[in-house]
Amino acid sequence: MKNTIKQFLFSALAVLFTCSFSAPKTMPAAPGSGAFNTNALPVGGAYLVLAGKYGGNISKKELQGPCSLEVNGCAHGSKIFQFTLVVTQNGKKTTCGTKSGSLTRDMIAKLKSLSAGDEFEFSGTKAYLPNGKDVVDLRSEKFIVV
Repeated sequence: MKNTIKQFLFSALAVLFTCSFSAPKTMPAAPGSGAFNTNALPVGGAYLVLAGKYGGNISKKELQGPCSLEVNGCAHGSKIFQFTLVVTQNGKKTTCGTKSGSLTRDMIAKLKSLSAGDEFEFSGTKAYLPNGKDVVDLRSEKFIVV
């Protein structure tokens, strides 16, 4: 009986030890692109989504449609309350910030005026979890207009 308990505990520890070593998780660089980002994902999975995309190539047509920001990778019902939009148009950077959860009219106009090769990204993005108290930082990738 005593040996059986020892063997069980030893087996459990061995399994826990071997399972604690794993390769870093990877994710697609952009949905549908086929390329993979080889960086390890940080703890927490909350990320910003625009026009159904996390980052990467975005068409002018997608920017002409309804532009709303969404939260993915955390509790359903999380609300964005702050972000900064950094636009690089013809090599010139412009920054617009807001303390609300939606794009301002100026931001929408700026995004719609972008042409192929221009880039934009969101930084300093924060969202409230559904309980209204806890705050989570949202990750986002750079968008490139094609």
